[in-house]
Amino acid sequence: MKVNKYDVDEKDTNFSFSNYKRGLIYVKRYKSKLMLVFLLNLIAIISNLFITKILQYVIDNIIPSNNLYKLWYIAFIATILVLLTVFLTKKYSYILAQINQNIVEDIKNDLFAHIQFLSFRYYDTRPHGKILVRLTEYAKDVSTLITDKLVKTILNFFNMLIVLIFMFATNVKLTLIVIAGIIILSTIFSFTVRIKRRHKLLINNKNANLNAYLLETLRGMETTQAFCREEKNEMVFNSLSDSWKKASCDYIKIGNIGWCSVQTISHFVYAAIYFIGAMFLYPETSIGTIIAMGNYSTKFWTPIEELFSTFDEFINSMTYLERIFETIDEPIDIKDRENAISININGKIEFKNVSFSYIENNNILDNLSFKINPKENIAIVGLTGSGKTTITNLIGRFYDINSGNIFIDGIDIRNIKLNCLRKQVSIMQQENYLFSTSIMKNLKYGMPNITDEDVIKICKELNVHNWILNFDKGYNTKLDANGKNLSDGERQVLCYIRTIINNPKILIFDEATSKIDVKTERMLQNLTKKLIKDKTVITIAHRLDSIINSDKIFFIKEKNISEIGTHEELMRLKGDYYKLYNSQQKVLN
Repeated sequence: MKVNKYDVDEKDTNFSFSNYKRGLIYVKRYKSKLMLVFLLNLIAIISNLFITKILQYVIDNIIPSNNLYKLWYIAFIATILVLLTVFLTKKYSYILAQINQNIVEDIKNDLFAHIQFLSFRYYDTRPHGKILVRLTEYAKDVSTLITDKLVKTILNFFNMLIVLIFMFATNVKLTLIVIAGIIILSTIFSFTVRIKRRHKLLINNKNANLNAYLLETLRGMETTQAFCREEKNEMVFNSLSDSWKKASCDYIKIGNIGWCSVQTISHFVYAAIYFIGAMFLYPETSIGTIIAMGNYSTKFWTPIEELFSTFDEFINSMTYLERIFETIDEPIDIKDRENAISININGKIEFKNVSFSYIENNNILDNLSFKINPKENIAIVGLTGSGKTTITNLIGRFYDINSGNIFIDGIDIRNIKLNCLRKQVSIMQQENYLFSTSIMKNLKYGMPNITDEDVIKICKELNVHNWILNFDKGYNTKLDANGKNLSDGERQVLCYIRTIINNPKILIFDEATSKIDVKTERMLQNLTKKLIKDKTVITIAHRLDSIINSDKIFFIKEKNISEIGTHEELMRLKGDYYKLYNSQQKVLN
């Protein structure tokens, strides 16, 4: 399992137009609106070009004849065309902006829907900031690429084509000057494209590193201030920021080649039309025609400038699109097998020769086997890092084992539908998350269909109803993200209640009460006996005096179980459990 860190660049993606074609799937959903955009734009372009044609006609015919009545008439028509062009441009721009926002939403929804089903292993190996940036910055930029930039690129090509038609219809010789400029510009374009892409990939990697470190720092701000790490963290952030700045400046140097080339060649072409027209083609070619061709040239090169600007954004957005599809294509490792079934779990658990590792060739569990009968109350103890939490994660199938089998009620858990399994297996960990909503909604998180009355009834049975009512608004009290407006103990009590409310068949407490005082812990344990009497209960605890009444105690050591028995049996054995229990009692005494 290779881990990517905030100071390590992600692997470069390979350019492929197939990714762009795939992105067009989002566009197809709005093809009728896009057709309307093209139609409105086409009318606007033609209207604008006819204004130039009217100018040519005025210079060559109206002014020499001094026909003021006709001049006013032509001016009125030109005004109508200008107003029509402005109205149509505003209209299609508004429609295009709507489509763009819809596609942003579609991409984010698809990304979010997929990442929710990715395994824990995926999140173990990537900084969350690098995932977050794909949902926010990348999605927004990509939607602009496949809608706004795509449409504008097509419209610009339409503009160029229509302008060329008008130019060829006006004067072929002067039009060839424009064609020569295009050939020169295309040569420069083909030379710089790969260099730009390479630099853009580097910028994106440095930006992702910066985001990853920023998110990590914000999450650990309390720890940062507690250990006076502000200056050190600032140095790390500045270093990452400098790397991003250097990559960006290097790209600007290459990017300016395209912009300067367009500006230089367009001005040369514009000047050449007037120079050649005046020196070599006049008077065979009229002044009005030369001025019209100069005007057409300006209109022709304007979309080319936009195309080159769009091209730079296209390179950047393509790298974003590749990252997005890389995430969407990330295989869902933990998923239902083809013939997976739903069952009503009774609560029997069996590990048979189970081996598991987070990192290749470094097993946490090795050939582990044990059985837990339905409705048994089991405790798992052992030294830190022995694999206790790993066992609970494997029962919930948050990871798949390397070898062996895990059975629930005699059925391999890989043959049970995930939704069925996890709704009947609840794990309360030491670190649980409370969402920024009301206490009631947090308690109902795993059971959205349960009524408020049922929640209150359970809370009364747990003797925490009055405790919750002491909050400002009782059950409607709004919590900050992860319950930051609560104490650690209060957060853990609410998570404890939420786990009980979920009403699972297998209930796992992983250091569930470590931040609760002993008095409250014992109260909760005594009150929950009635609610969990028909469930299989697994408790992981470092405080051994809290699990001495368990039906069985498993002691995990050296990747396997070294001792199994009741508290009294293990104390008589005078092995690892006996030593650990006595050492704790000495500390407590």
